[in-house]
Amino acid sequence: MLSGIGLIIAVALLIFMIIKGVDMITASVITAAIILVTSGLNFWEGLLTTFSEGAGSFCTQWFLILALGGIFGELVNQTGLATKIAKSLSNALGAKRVGLIMMICTFFITMLGINGYIMVFVLYPIADNLLRENKMDRRLLPFLMICGGANANGFAFSMDICNVLPSNFFGTSLGVAPGLAVVFSVITCIWYVMYFNYAQKKSMAKHSEQELLDMYKSENSIMKDEELPGLLISLLPFVLVLAVVVATTSMGTSTSLTAALLVGVLVIIVTQFKKIKNLKTSVKSGANSGLGTMLTVAAVIGLSRVLTQAPAFAAVQQFVLGISLPIYLKTWLGTMICGALTGSAISAETLFLESFGKAFLDMGANVNALHRIVVEAGITLNKLPNASPVVMETSVCECTLAESYKHVVLGSTIPCIIAGFIISMMATMGIIF
Repeated sequence: MLSGIGLIIAVALLIFMIIKGVDMITASVITAAIILVTSGLNFWEGLLTTFSEGAGSFCTQWFLILALGGIFGELVNQTGLATKIAKSLSNALGAKRVGLIMMICTFFITMLGINGYIMVFVLYPIADNLLRENKMDRRLLPFLMICGGANANGFAFSMDICNVLPSNFFGTSLGVAPGLAVVFSVITCIWYVMYFNYAQKKSMAKHSEQELLDMYKSENSIMKDEELPGLLISLLPFVLVLAVVVATTSMGTSTSLTAALLVGVLVIIVTQFKKIKNLKTSVKSGANSGLGTMLTVAAVIGLSRVLTQAPAFAAVQQFVLGISLPIYLKTWLGTMICGALTGSAISAETLFLESFGKAFLDMGANVNALHRIVVEAGITLNKLPNASPVVMETSVCECTLAESYKHVVLGSTIPCIIAGFIISMMATMGIIF
């Protein structure tokens, strides 16, 4: 009983701390401590062994990959590669198609493993300028940053950590069950663009052009056209990174990702050397950014390990195992429940895989379908108010949760639930490709 109450209090406090701006590392340690005390577990063993080993194992595996990812993102930002691609899309599709332009940009940047903590700094100034140029409601900026990337988190061959975790657990390749990935992303991407257009149309009917322009608090400058590299040379690092991932996927996930990001970094340095103001500083800044992300995620993983030790979580496990649903629907629902508990896709996947992954495989589930459904379900309820990417990206976009969060829910959470249910039903009917 006390364990259950403690778990509820801990999760509620986690949400409160994140909303109030407490960093995820501190919030995770405090939450883990509450769970340990209320569950009657050994406090110091829980923190120094369970929590620390969970966080440490993640750091060991991801240190080089996330450091390279941070460097890649920093160089992309500094040399204007993403800006050139976004501007080219704007010229080709029309500036008013902001939703479609940002969906394409965030989708492919996420595919290449540049996480949301880095992506928001690369694309936010571009999106802000496009919205201002078309006199649109800037309160949808967090939606643009969060939801476009979410559509690529679980896509086939995505280098995002969400797609990599099941690969490490099951020994599957990053590109398994591509058909399910395509169905999921088609549904969510179409909904994303349609919702953005609907929300902007509704806002424009409610506010005058001047009222919409008054929402902009600062000028976010982006590189001028004459300062930008050519389109083909801008695309080259992204294309090569993705090509290396596909070509080396059989060598193992860690090797494949490391090789791809290293190629991407070297290509940018060689082709854009003159645009890099200070290579040493850029590498240091990028690495620090990537490793900062690593520590944040590691803390979340450590919290997940502590959570699984709580007696109350055993009740959650029994509930999921006891649900009278086909195995793939149970996978989808179980992963979402884990995501709701932590507000994190990474924690949701880790909790589900470690608690149910082997059991579901033993029950005869198709490993490729499990991989894909776990990933897509993980990104469904990871955008709750207690999710650090939501809070961080909302803050960077100079918006508040009160004015922007509804767009995240309506534009991303709902379609992810629908799309996840559909691919789970497809797998249940044996449609796995």
